[in-house]
Amino acid sequence: MRAWLERWINLNLTSGVAVAMAAGLLVAGLSMAVYNERLAASEKLREVKVQAEILSGSVSAALAFDDAGTAKEYVTALGVNPDVEAAGVYNLGGRLEAGYARKGFVLPPNIRPAAASSMGADLVVMAPVVQGAQHLGSVYLRVLREPFARRATRFGGIVLLIVMASLVVAVFGASNASLYEAQRKLKVEMGERAKAEEALRLSQETEAKARLAVATERARAALRQSEQQLEFALRAGRLGSWELDLKTGRLVASEVFRANHGMGAGESLERYADLLARIQPDDRERQESAIDQAVEHGGDLDIEYRTLRPDGSAAWTLVRGRAVYDEMGAPTRLAGVSLDVTARKAAEERQRLLLDELNHRVKNTLATVQSIAMQTSRNTRDPGQFASVFIARISALAQAHELLSEASWDGASLADVLGRTLAPYLGGGAAGARVNFFGPPVNLGPNAAVTLNMAFHELATNAAKYGALSVGTGRVDVNWTIERDGDPFVIALDWREAGGPAVVRPQRRGFGSRLIEQGLAREFDGEVELAFHPEGVRCRMRLPLSAKLRAAA
Repeated sequence: MRAWLERWINLNLTSGVAVAMAAGLLVAGLSMAVYNERLAASEKLREVKVQAEILSGSVSAALAFDDAGTAKEYVTALGVNPDVEAAGVYNLGGRLEAGYARKGFVLPPNIRPAAASSMGADLVVMAPVVQGAQHLGSVYLRVLREPFARRATRFGGIVLLIVMASLVVAVFGASNASLYEAQRKLKVEMGERAKAEEALRLSQETEAKARLAVATERARAALRQSEQQLEFALRAGRLGSWELDLKTGRLVASEVFRANHGMGAGESLERYADLLARIQPDDRERQESAIDQAVEHGGDLDIEYRTLRPDGSAAWTLVRGRAVYDEMGAPTRLAGVSLDVTARKAAEERQRLLLDELNHRVKNTLATVQSIAMQTSRNTRDPGQFASVFIARISALAQAHELLSEASWDGASLADVLGRTLAPYLGGGAAGARVNFFGPPVNLGPNAAVTLNMAFHELATNAAKYGALSVGTGRVDVNWTIERDGDPFVIALDWREAGGPAVVRPQRRGFGSRLIEQGLAREFDGEVELAFHPEGVRCRMRLPLSAKLRAAA
């Protein structure tokens, strides 16, 4: 009886100890599993947050420039991570800009920023996208909390503990050493598994970072190339670029823009007030009004104004741009381009002056034609003679205009006027010696060239009909000098005919005589003497130098 009692006590004692040890092992195993599960979940959440922050920093430039293609490239790069189920980039209004999702997953079209949360076996993390102090949007990341195989491996330890505890209870007496050894081996195995999982996690994180870094570098290279192409296009078009912060008044301008406003590389142009100082005072109010209108109504800024150059001269600059507004509709900045249009403005002014001059000359020409017609009709009675004389005089006028047109109506030389007028009588061979003219270079204004051309035409026509050029032995000599002993200097010109028939003084003065004696004297404020000597006609002119008649340099 005593032996049975001792055996019963020892059996129950041993069973109680075994049960207590099994229960202790079970509790310890469950605690370690729960702790490991929480630790893995915490590490996974931290990893996902890091990925979300990296994605947020990468797509900030893309959102700032509305570049959905670059944002798409970043989120697609995350697809190499098998744990990433879905990733998306959302603008400031919460609308999806770019996204990536594995089969069976759908990205929400709109989101609101929220804290990290669980969705079944997945973790969902959202992070804001900021650039400086400006909020640009959000990123969305949905990641598998942990693959099933990895969790099954972890919970396999728990099952192993329970089986071992059951064996201990079943055998009622497994030694403490066996339990200790089993527990030690289990801890070693769990530690090795934890190390392997950590190494796998670090490897995946490193791979994701590397892929993200490659995608980021590619995007930066593409952005640099785009910026270089833009700068090349601006320089090729001689366009300057500028950007004005409407809140602070800070101005960022390119070198071409500074040059458009007459500024060198070392001069300050950092504030809007510095720009206003370079604009001519008469144009500042108009320029400021144009900016106010563009900002207020959201239209294009398009204005031309005069700028002050360092040498005191004025230049014209064309400025175009548009305002940029924030999500609340408030204007934040103004940006655009500039172009130096000084040459175009000068051409427009020259064109206007030429048109005015053309109108003036057309009126003068019509008045001249009318006068020629009246004077010719007054001195000719035969209609046929009138027609031939009138046409010859109009041809002489046209000849003068042609000569002036070749010089853009800047005038002509005295020698050219004589050469055109006497060209019909400057034939080759022996006849070439019948007409000679010589003198220093003298420049004629447009009106002076027309008047002298008409006078020489009348002299040459008279010589061809009645004077030296009407016979083969006659000749005409024209020479001129500059008399510099007075103020102003005087052009002394002498037309002399010889070798022709005896000259008879006309009974009355015709159009040609009045043009030569009165028209020339009045046009040049000079003296003209027309003499009909028997041996030949002689015309002497003394014409003072002026704006109409200049000695060539």
